[in-house]
Amino acid sequence: MRVELAGGGELLFCAHHAREHGDKLREIAVSVHDETGKLVETPASGPDTER
Repeated sequence: MRVELAGGGELLFCAHHAREHGDKLREIAVSVHDETGKLVETPASGPDTER
């Protein structure tokens, strides 16, 4: 998550901390760019063609 602040600064957060602090960050942000929805679980192992 990238949070732009009114003073021109920006804060970057991993998905874990974005979830933990997201509500408060949105209160102070000029804009929020959140791509945590693009994260997916990785398979336990790759397809046979990758071995």
